[in-house]
Amino acid sequence: MIVILIHGFNVWDGGRATVGRLAPFFNARGIPHFAVNYGHFGLLETRLKNIRVAKRVALACRAAAEQKVIVVGHSNGCAIAHLAASEFDAKIDKAVYINPALEKTMRLPPTVAALDVWHSPSDRPVRLSKWLLPSRMRPWGEMGATGYQGVEDSRITNFNKQENYRVQSSEHSDVFTISKLPYFGPVIAGSAICQSEM
Repeated sequence: MIVILIHGFNVWDGGRATVGRLAPFFNARGIPHFAVNYGHFGLLETRLKNIRVAKRVALACRAAAEQKVIVVGHSNGCAIAHLAASEFDAKIDKAVYINPALEKTMRLPPTVAALDVWHSPSDRPVRLSKWLLPSRMRPWGEMGATGYQGVEDSRITNFNKQENYRVQSSEHSDVFTISKLPYFGPVIAGSAICQSEM
C-alpha cells in the first residue's frame, strides 16, 4: 500500500502545512507516502496546468500498480485527483477528499474503488469556487461544504467534520491546525487505511 498526497492551490510550501501533516499518521501504520509538489498555482494556473499534474498523479498510480493506492487530496488537490482518474484512468483503491473544491454532483470515475469526502458546511472558499468559471480542467464547486450530493453511489462516504465529531472542523484548512490535527489525523488516516485493507 502507498499513499499519494496532493496539496491545494495558492500553497507555497508544497503542502507541508496541509496534507503533508497527515504523513506521520500513515507512517505510524507503516504505510509509505510521497507528496506531489506541483509548486504554487494561482487561479490561472489551475485552469491551465491542473491537467499536467493530474497526468503525473496517474503515472504515479500506474507505477504503484502492484500495491494498493490511496490518494489524499485537499481542495484543488481533489480536483487533480479526480482528473487523474477521469482523464487518465488512474486506478485508485481509495481516494480521500478533504474539503474538496469539486462540483458536489461530480460522478466518481469507475477506476476509483472508494471515496471518503471530508466536508464542513461553513467552508466558504469552496462555496465561492463554484462562481470562478469552472472548466473541465478546473471542475471546482462546493463539495467541500456540502459533501457529495450526486446520484447514489455505494463507493462514496461523506464525513461532516463540523457537526459529527467531538472536535469541530468548520473551516477550509483548519483540520490541519495544531489544535485539530491530533484528533482528525488518526481518524482520517485510519478510515482510509482500514477500508483499503478490505
